[in-house]
Amino acid sequence: MLKLLGAILILGSTTSAGFRTARHFADRPRQIRQVRHALSLLETEITYGARRLDDVCEQIASREKGPVRELFHRCSEHLRNRDGISTFSCWELAVEEVWPQTSMQSSEREILLDFGKTLGVSDREDQLQHLARVQANLQVEEAQARDEQSRYEKMCKSLGILGGALIVLLMY
Repeated sequence: MLKLLGAILILGSTTSAGFRTARHFADRPRQIRQVRHALSLLETEITYGARRLDDVCEQIASREKGPVRELFHRCSEHLRNRDGISTFSCWELAVEEVWPQTSMQSSEREILLDFGKTLGVSDREDQLQHLARVQANLQVEEAQARDEQSRYEKMCKSLGILGGALIVLLMY
């Protein structure tokens, strides 16, 4: 009976690890898509609106979910609460605080940090050009993430189950 319980625990834990890893591959393209959507909302606000950046970030946060929501919410908080600090510093702080919660990789992080360097620094046309560049870069990353998802998601699930089964067989 104890052996059966041990086998079930081993199989359950390796299966859980495999499914958690697979979820990471599935979450990455979804989160990149959310960031792209949030940036398109920002682009619309820059084009047609005249509100402060902290208000825009809070509005974007209210429309998004998960880590992307948290990113824009924290940026809005930093813009409101930290007098004398640059917009880039607020954006960078928000990215650094939220990044461990995301499934995105360092390439997306660098794209977002590069975007933050230009946020609120130049005129409307220049901002729109930077947003278009960021959107294009994120679109490439999203395509790569979808490719990795299709390649590795099933494999991780299978390896979790089969790895657990192999360990159980070798132990007994």
